[in-house]
Amino acid sequence: MAGQCTICLSEMKDPVCIPCGHLYCSQCLSDYIASSSEDGYTTLCPTCRALFSIVSPELTCLPKHVHRYITPSIRRVYLDSSAVQSLQQKLVASQNQVRNLKKESERLMLFCEKYQNASDVHADGEAKARLEVERLTRLLREQKLATEEAEEETLEWKERHDDLKKQLNEASKKPSRKRGSNARDHSQNNDSHNISPPTTPRRRVIRDLPSRSKKKLRTISPDLTDETPFWPL
Repeated sequence: MAGQCTICLSEMKDPVCIPCGHLYCSQCLSDYIASSSEDGYTTLCPTCRALFSIVSPELTCLPKHVHRYITPSIRRVYLDSSAVQSLQQKLVASQNQVRNLKKESERLMLFCEKYQNASDVHADGEAKARLEVERLTRLLREQKLATEEAEEETLEWKERHDDLKKQLNEASKKPSRKRGSNARDHSQNNDSHNISPPTTPRRRVIRDLPSRSKKKLRTISPDLTDETPFWPL
């Protein structure tokens, strides 16, 4: 902007323009020309070192039709300060807005980091939960298979138990029948042994013998007893 003089480095006061286009304070440029002009007719631009004339011809000595082509080397410049002030106000407002936006951006960055950390923690927890669900699902599947195998094995053992129970029942029935037949046979044998032989004359004789005679018979045949049957010849 042309609001600052490059000689005094302050705000321009009564600005003037030289042929090269640079602007300076009127007093600053006059002091510069007075100290830098060697011949009093020309001098150099303080910024670009362009040569320009510092004198102008007297217009009264020149024809009127050439007056419009004669322009002074140093011309006064009128700057619209209201536009500059509005621009400065806009610049200040923009700077304030930028400052507020920076603060808001920093605040949002803090929130972003906070929620990013929370999101990372949530993602870790979700991953652990997913792994735990997979582990529990796999364990449930294994337990289900084990339960099915146990049920099958239980059914198999139950069938074996039923078969063994049937065999045991059948085996318990058969000996009872044998024992019943054996008992009948034994009772029949005992009855046959207990049948007293028929009374014969010989048995009657032996039965009627006195005790002394029986003792003699025993001495002759020791195996002879009172219960020894004597069957007829």
